[in-house]
Amino acid sequence: MPTVDANKRLWDGGYNWGRGGDEWSDPWGGTVPQWRFLILPRIQSFLPADTILEIAPGFGRWTSFLSGCCNRLEMVDLSEACIAACKERFQGLRTMGYHVNDGYSLGMIGDRSIDFAFSFDSLVHAEADVLDSYLGQLAMKLKPDGVGFFHHSAMGIHREELDAIERIPNQLRSAVVQPRWLIRNHMRARNVSPAVFEELCSKHSLQCIGQEVVNWRESVLTDCFSTFTLRSSSWARENRVIENLEFMRDAERIKQLASLYMHKKVLEG
Repeated sequence: MPTVDANKRLWDGGYNWGRGGDEWSDPWGGTVPQWRFLILPRIQSFLPADTILEIAPGFGRWTSFLSGCCNRLEMVDLSEACIAACKERFQGLRTMGYHVNDGYSLGMIGDRSIDFAFSFDSLVHAEADVLDSYLGQLAMKLKPDGVGFFHHSAMGIHREELDAIERIPNQLRSAVVQPRWLIRNHMRARNVSPAVFEELCSKHSLQCIGQEVVNWRESVLTDCFSTFTLRSSSWARENRVIENLEFMRDAERIKQLASLYMHKKVLEG
């Protein structure tokens, strides 16, 4: 399981940050097309925002876009290396706040100060206790109409099946397990699912208003994009959940279109 300590060890020295995380955008043809065609359409209703909180920004892959959508951007990451990289990358911007935390705390963020809380491609590695902690604090950090958008694990949907598969000896798995279940874990948390996330929101008087469950590089549903707000918010509504098994096909189309319409200068930022 991807514990907080395991995450800190990996992102604070165990991982090669040579490309700054841009390598994870390769299936979409690069970071720019992934932002423009995958992420932005899903959050554009909440932008621009006065103050944005980005949790686990890494080396600032999405920060570079978010910084142009707000007057103030607060970054919180458990990795000292990541925050140091962000400080260097955005040193000319005076609208940024940089914070190293313990993987749980948002104590450095003022109450009722955040219009939009965002995390993408990071909290998929966070277990339920981490999400529980962040959501509990965001119930106090969000402004009355503040909104959050988290990309998190959905592997909990398949926890029983995956646990059973792991009990089968490696040399026998390919013979007895259906190919679609021979999936890579991608360090996803198995105790998190869309339903678990919605329950955590409800526990902290937050309302989950939309969840898109997707197949991230696999044939089965693995990840979820959850949008949430305060129950009293003008954005609050009954949760809507969709399962998108065309997610990686969409990535292929985005990559093709990016190669056709986006000049190299744009793709390189």
